[in-house]
Amino acid sequence: MSKVLILGSGGREHAITAFVAKDEKVSKIYCAPGNPGTQKIAENVSIDINDNNQVLELIKQYDIDFTIVGPEGPLENGVVDFIESNGYKIFGPTKYAAQLETSKLFARDFMEKYHIPQPSYFKCNCEEDVMSVSTKLGFPIVLKADGLAAGKGVIICRNQTEMEDAMDIMFKEKKFGSAANNISVEECLKGEEVSVFIVCDGTNYKILNSAQDHKRAYDDDEGPNTGGMGAYCPSPLVDEKLLKEIEETVIIPTIKGMASDGHPYKGFLYVGLMIVNGKPFVIEFNARLGDPETQVVLPMIESSLFDLLTYAIDENIESVDISSKSGYMVTVVLSAKGYPGKYHKGMIIHGLDNVENNMIFHAGTKFENDRYYSNGGRVLNVMGYGETLEDAVDAAYKNINLIDFEDMFFRKDIGSKGLKIIKGMV
Repeated sequence: MSKVLILGSGGREHAITAFVAKDEKVSKIYCAPGNPGTQKIAENVSIDINDNNQVLELIKQYDIDFTIVGPEGPLENGVVDFIESNGYKIFGPTKYAAQLETSKLFARDFMEKYHIPQPSYFKCNCEEDVMSVSTKLGFPIVLKADGLAAGKGVIICRNQTEMEDAMDIMFKEKKFGSAANNISVEECLKGEEVSVFIVCDGTNYKILNSAQDHKRAYDDDEGPNTGGMGAYCPSPLVDEKLLKEIEETVIIPTIKGMASDGHPYKGFLYVGLMIVNGKPFVIEFNARLGDPETQVVLPMIESSLFDLLTYAIDENIESVDISSKSGYMVTVVLSAKGYPGKYHKGMIIHGLDNVENNMIFHAGTKFENDRYYSNGGRVLNVMGYGETLEDAVDAAYKNINLIDFEDMFFRKDIGSKGLKIIKGMV
């Protein structure tokens, strides 16, 4: 029996906790710091997960056998290198390997080196550079902060005015801080977005599933970028032929490239793709599972998540099989009105007990005096499952109707792109 520590506090970590907790080989789960949702199935422990020494002390204190890293911050901070160097098992990529996410320009240069399909890109660190590149690429173009920006450091510019506004945000107002000291200015590909999620053991890999996230704040992909307003799994775009091409042109070269560079990739790998005329191009890598994609990908796995991760750490992922259930899973993010800008906290949440177990994951909540309150921009992830995508969408929105808090806001069109694909409209 194993004691497991899960680092993080969002909806992703609540989902990971829920599905690791189902495994009979797991005796106890600790979440650091966790949230009110994880508190029901694990023991929350308040530490600074970006302080590697605090993480190590927690592992020693509770005699943890296996640690799972949820968010990207500790990965960038080298928590995996540090914990491994002290003789403990931890699931996630090293600080070097995590640069596939933590530095957009590192990832772009890596993909260029190993001939992985991607949009044209240029490194820029001032307005003059961006202006010069824009004349080469033409509009629309994409400006990406090189470093971590909580999923919000990407701005699509359709014209000169939008580009000037984006440059003000990055260079003058410094809304993304040092993450935008350098930026990647990229060709804006037109197509359909899809994400593929895999687990790597340094040499081999297993595909978990595909999904499509909805990044924009408002319906019809309007408004500012967010951390994600909803997702569905699997994507009807990813048939057997496309998946094989993604493996051959993206996944295998990435894993072989990291190994060739002397830094084998172990952990979750999120491959964000744009499908252009049936061909995959990498928009981004994430060195962990996405949020809210985790909440739809993990419920589709019928086999042991814990086995998959432990075998990956032991570099023996080929020995474990993944079985997935049929149908579709949808999640809709319930956010506070105003997110990703200014919003209020402390709203009483009503109706959580009306929703079936594992059909709601907490993201930004707090629990006081026997009541749940909103405590973040993205507050809850509400799920829906169905044999068809249409049924799953309906189920998610029916569950939303059971929940309420003041200034609750959510997109009404999660899954609509997938429905259009299925109906041949895309």
